[in-house]
Amino acid sequence: MTLLAAGSATALLAPPRDGIAANAPAAKPVTLPEPIPRKVRAEIEKQKKNAAAQLKVIRDYVLPAGSPMAFEFRPLRKRGK
Repeated sequence: MTLLAAGSATALLAPPRDGIAANAPAAKPVTLPEPIPRKVRAEIEKQKKNAAAQLKVIRDYVLPAGSPMAFEFRPLRKRGK
């Protein structure tokens, strides 16, 4: 239950995505319950630290020169009737 509450609180604190926010009507500001429970605040900080550590690993990974591409886009041919 704590994890669910922390995930909901994290979603409320996250900035909106550009594409979605540009098309969405102006929303009223979201207010969090005052004060935020200590367990929820601790879970949010824990998730922030984990996300930062994961991003550091991804950003620090160096691809060797000439490594194969992850994928290649190939359009499909039009089927004849």
